[in-house]
Amino acid sequence: MGVRVGVDVGGTFTKAVALDGEARVVARAVVPTTHSHPDGVAAGVVEVVGIIATTLDASGQGAGSIELVTHSTTQAVNALLEGDVVPVGVLGMATAPHAGKARKRTALARIDLTDSRTLRTVHEFIDTTGGFDPDTARAAVGRLRAAGIGALCVAEAFAPDDTSNEAAVAAMAAEAGIPATTSTELSGLYGLELRTLTGALNASILPIALRTAEVVAAGVASVGVAAPVMVMRGDGGATDLAGFRRAPALTLYSGPAASVAGALRTGAIGDAVIVEVGGTSSNVAAIKGGRPVLAYVQVGRHSTAVRALDVRVAGVAGGSMLRARKRRGPGVRGAPPARVYGVGPRSAHIAGLPYACFGKADDYAGAEAVTIAPRPGDPDDYLVLRLADGRHIALTNTCAANALGLVEEGDYAAGDRAAAVAAFEVAGRSLRLAGEEVARRMITATTDLLGDLVTAVAAQHQLTAPKLVAVGGGAGGVGRALARALGLLCVVPPGAEVISSVGDALSLVRVERERTFASDEEADVAALVAAVEAEAIAAGAAPATLDVQVHQMPSKGAVRVVATGAVALASGLVPGRAPVGPDEAAEAAQAAGFRTPERVGSYWLARHGAGGRVLLLDRFADVVLDVKGEAATVPADAPSGAALVEGLVAGQVRHMGPITLSPTVWLVAGHRLTELSEAEQAHPGRHLPTGGQAVVIVGRAT
Repeated sequence: MGVRVGVDVGGTFTKAVALDGEARVVARAVVPTTHSHPDGVAAGVVEVVGIIATTLDASGQGAGSIELVTHSTTQAVNALLEGDVVPVGVLGMATAPHAGKARKRTALARIDLTDSRTLRTVHEFIDTTGGFDPDTARAAVGRLRAAGIGALCVAEAFAPDDTSNEAAVAAMAAEAGIPATTSTELSGLYGLELRTLTGALNASILPIALRTAEVVAAGVASVGVAAPVMVMRGDGGATDLAGFRRAPALTLYSGPAASVAGALRTGAIGDAVIVEVGGTSSNVAAIKGGRPVLAYVQVGRHSTAVRALDVRVAGVAGGSMLRARKRRGPGVRGAPPARVYGVGPRSAHIAGLPYACFGKADDYAGAEAVTIAPRPGDPDDYLVLRLADGRHIALTNTCAANALGLVEEGDYAAGDRAAAVAAFEVAGRSLRLAGEEVARRMITATTDLLGDLVTAVAAQHQLTAPKLVAVGGGAGGVGRALARALGLLCVVPPGAEVISSVGDALSLVRVERERTFASDEEADVAALVAAVEAEAIAAGAAPATLDVQVHQMPSKGAVRVVATGAVALASGLVPGRAPVGPDEAAEAAQAAGFRTPERVGSYWLARHGAGGRVLLLDRFADVVLDVKGEAATVPADAPSGAALVEGLVAGQVRHMGPITLSPTVWLVAGHRLTELSEAEQAHPGRHLPTGGQAVVIVGRAT
């Protein structure tokens, strides 16, 4: 059986792990992230894969045992934040009577990426009332090319109903050597301005994505690894390189998504806040009912149609350095000459300085505390130790956590406590404070900042008694300190320092599509489901492992279809946990207060004795639905099935004065879980499966 390699590109380090068939780490590699390399961070991905391949060769397994390489990437988000984008041509299209409004909605005058960086766009519009004219479109593409664009976004009003015109223009752009995005590649919603904006942002980073994909694919092959390469998406799934080349915007926040994916593979997690503590920054994300919370990505002040992990980022982490400022005004006799001002955002890694806690106590004999500017342009108020030999040593959050005894044996953040205490005593003499007090103030400044984020995330998503799951290299220091400050149970999973790489290695293919429909024809939804399944399989998912969920979005008049599946490998290696059997499913159901469950397709269905509740578990025994209501097996003949559904719905309707509250209806069949809209509930017979075991669930979420 072969191995899977996961690579996480962090702001400070690029880390890789190789996992065997039982998800055990058999090789590791770490290099500084290659921000300044001509090939960008992709060079680091290739480097660590090469180290892993060499390690496996030395152990006798060989590079040929690598069956899959998956990496998360900062490429997309960094490109937008740093303005490493190309000018984008936007070609809008529409027919009368919508042409006037469509012209305005596709003319994106200004797209602010950050407070100081913008995306330049050039606009063309084609009125297709008389039909699509290839010559007119080709001329418009030519004018955009002459204007100096580096990529093209094509957006047509109501294109989700017919994508042929957008596809035709994209093909013309390809012939002209211009990378292009169609608005419907990233969203099937009717909102033209939203689709155009999302498409333009995606187009702006297409060239850098294409270069990255080429470098990674060629580089991995050059170190003797013939395995396919995949990229982690921001929603926690993975896509192949073809998907990355087409839609790099879907990889926004793939790094935090990888850490969440890795944490979820370590065991059952109900409600939790995952805090990834890196060297330079920390990410905070919510887990509700064992599943990550997703949200539409915001770029600058603009909402997009891209859904990704709902993550908050703070510029403070395990490697963040101590800052102290001199007091102003006339001195007061006996008053300290400086005060602890804050922590970060500069980290010891970026400053090129070692951590004090990873030295020895004797190193700090004769040392003095001085303030410096770690990098050109930084404030000169970072407090470091200057040793007798002239070297500078950083005082970091990890050092403070070690000095205060917060780090536990076995934590990746564990250093030499005696060294940390000695270092803070030197700093304390300069600040006229006890060394322990300096460390405490440093940690408090950090936990105050991160604590506000954790509290806000938990409140926003209504988490019930959440755990704090700390991952990343600084989990044992900052993570434990944060949990203690908030009074939360802290969980530091095994291998927390490489949990993102583990999440990459154990990733599942995930494909999500949202679509607005002009009518409620069931054939349209069925076609969308089939298209999503086909895309997941094309990206490498094994058909037998697919789970498909269909969600109604009444506020948008749209449907969202999500398909997830394990990567199909010749060895049969399944990412993450293996599907549970009857005993494990029964244990999970009983722990939630339900009877022994029955298998329904890929799911497990359980009922609560007298509580009128229904529990649906997925193949891994994770909770998918927990509702107040009823469940029943669907009869084989359509009329009886329709009558059954109508009767269950009637029994669950509630009246509050003049308001009628209808229940939600779900159909479970095979690997599909489908939520019926109210229009579909009116004609349930059309949507019931024609063969095989199926169950209908009618009720309300508890």
